[in-house]
Amino acid sequence: MSADEDSKEGQEKSKSKLLVIVLVLVVLLLGGGAGAYFMFMKPSGKTETVKKEEKPVSYPMATFIVNLADPGSKRFLKASIDLELDSKEAADECKDKDSKLKDVVLTVLSSQESGDIVTADDKVRLKKMLLKSLNSALTKGKITKIYFTDFLIQ
Repeated sequence: MSADEDSKEGQEKSKSKLLVIVLVLVVLLLGGGAGAYFMFMKPSGKTETVKKEEKPVSYPMATFIVNLADPGSKRFLKASIDLELDSKEAADECKDKDSKLKDVVLTVLSSQESGDIVTADDKVRLKKMLLKSLNSALTKGKITKIYFTDFLIQ
């Protein structure tokens, strides 16, 4: 009788231990799942704030017609430019400094020779020059991209 009782008691203890282990695993899995949900699935307010700040602001400039710096030739460039700005404050600053920005663009464009602005790579180089020159005139914001909406050499 003692051998049978010991064996039943051992089986009950092992079943109890197994039940405790299973319950602990279930609690851990539920806790991990809840933690993962709150970390990865729930949208946070920070993400929305960043998205609002990243929205670019467009500032269209005038159409520029300039004589190019070709020696002995009378060639001109017609270019329309749109600026992409990093903030609304930068757009307000561009409106306030419109004359200064136009002067910068005219100076940079008129210093070019027609052979220097023919290929796509040449236009990228010109955009970088304009970007650097225009950003040096701004203090509250910055220009992130320049778009040529019209570009004609004649």
